[in-house]
Order: sequence, then C-alpha cells, then structure tokens
Amino acid sequence: MDYSKPLQIGSIALAHRAVFAPMAGFTDAPCRALMAQHGAGYTVSEMVSAKAIVYGDRKTIALLKAEANGAPYGVQLFGAEPENFGEAVKRILAYPFDFIDINMGCPAPKITGPGAGSALLKDPPRAGEIARAVVRAAGDIPVTVKLR
Repeated sequence: MDYSKPLQIGSIALAHRAVFAPMAGFTDAPCRALMAQHGAGYTVSEMVSAKAIVYGDRKTIALLKAEANGAPYGVQLFGAEPENFGEAVKRILAYPFDFIDINMGCPAPKITGPGAGSALLKDPPRAGEIARAVVRAAGDIPVTVKLR
C-alpha cells in the first residue's frame, strides 16, 4: 500500500490519514470540532442506535447534529437488526454528514449482548445483511465499517 497517497472514502479525499475515531460519551460535536481544527482527517459521531432512530428517540437524534468543522463527518450506527439499519439511514438522510460508519467493533457487553457491535463478527450472514441494507439505503453516500 502506498501511504504517500491521500486516503479516499468513496469520493471523499481525506486531508490526513490520522482520523478521530468514535468513542461513546466523548466524541460530541465540540470535541469533533476541536479534533478537526487540529488536523483530523475525518470525525465520526458517537455510536447511534439504528433502532432508536427508527423509533424517533430525541436524545438519539441529537447525537447526529453536526456543524461544519473542516473535516468530513461520518455518522456511526450500531444495532443487530438489518431492517432497522435500512430504515434508520432513510430517516437520517436529511442531516448533514459525509459518510456512514457501521459499528462492528464495540466489545462492550451492553452492545454485544443483543448481538450488535463486535458480536456481529460471529454472525457473518447478519453482518452482510446489515451492510447491504445500509449501502442500499445510502445511495451515493460512502459506507465504512468499524472493526477492531
């Protein structure tokens, strides 16, 4: 791999290869803005429940809010049901973001217990269904997957 070339996510060319990974309870909008000011190639929301978006939870929707900060911004979704992912993506398309990230890396028991996060890696068919649902609903918006 040629690390001298800019990293590309779909049509998004990143200014830097150093990115600000999502962390629950930490990567809120002010923190993302600060990291972008200090050169992060992109920033990502805290993980957002696809199911909570489908049910219209206001606290969850508030996690999506972003202001332009000079770096591409991604929304990270988590969950275990493919049908929730597709519907959640359709519902958030009106919000300003540059890409969608699917969380398949969180090892926290409260996330893996219901089959989300890193538990999806134990169920490749379900992980594939989720990825397909997101890509179908996202249209031209790039989709990434967080793994550990």
